[in-house]
Amino acid sequence: MGKPKIVGIGELLWDVLPAGRRLGGAPVNFAFYAQEQGAEACIVSAVGQDASGDELLGGIAALGLGVRAVQRNAHPTSTVEVTLDAAGVPAYRIREQVAWDYIERTAEADAAVAGAAVVCWGSLAQRNAVSRRTILALVDAAPVGCLRLFDINLRLNYYDERIVRDSLERADILKLNEDELPVVARFFGLEGAAERVVAQLVERFSLRYVVFTEGGRGSRVTAADGRTSYLATPRVEVADTVGAGDAFTATFAASLMQGLPMEECHRRAGAVRPCRVRDRSEEHTSELQSH
Repeated sequence: MGKPKIVGIGELLWDVLPAGRRLGGAPVNFAFYAQEQGAEACIVSAVGQDASGDELLGGIAALGLGVRAVQRNAHPTSTVEVTLDAAGVPAYRIREQVAWDYIERTAEADAAVAGAAVVCWGSLAQRNAVSRRTILALVDAAPVGCLRLFDINLRLNYYDERIVRDSLERADILKLNEDELPVVARFFGLEGAAERVVAQLVERFSLRYVVFTEGGRGSRVTAADGRTSYLATPRVEVADTVGAGDAFTATFAASLMQGLPMEECHRRAGAVRPCRVRDRSEEHTSELQSH
């Protein structure tokens, strides 16, 4: 049996952090960590026909990730300015009208999802109607048995109730955090403690799992049959939390594809540390800039 194919769909960009420029976007983070867990991983997105896009594609390819379904278009390659607070928690300034706002459905994109075991997408790349239409069509085109994972990833004002609803109606797994849960609860008129809201989401949208993270406190996975798994967050020194949720989500999904029990998938996801993708991208960027 070959490696399970896992596809990340959505934004692709340069994160501009205080320490420098790094490969960014939830799909590349998700794909990288899925690959670390033994999956074959690729990305569906778009970059510009510019030097920044050349470097971004080169950096992703150097990580071993599939880029055939990353399109080039006339819009600029995206950059996101990231600032960190004292606890390493990021805030984002996200430019608009960039390449990933205009992801088209192409033969390469269809091929990417055709044999997928998991497709993962979020809300941010759906801020523009062009990419939203493409993302939902690709999710719908994924094969029977493919696990559809909606990592909600709410950013600034780039979401609304319709975006969230349309994705939840297609999802098997929902991943969200303590800031996002109250927003989703408000959209759908759900009340009660976090555990009750999660249980209502599972029932209302026929979800197989909801993965709920609470930052430094812990995380909980709730299954459709009512089983739950709770883990306290290990105490570690935090440099920054950029990509932490993507690492968690990718490890959980890839572990599910290995047939592991929910509790073991959760344990593995909670143990992963989000550093290697950024370290490796920095090495590649340094090589590019030295030539």
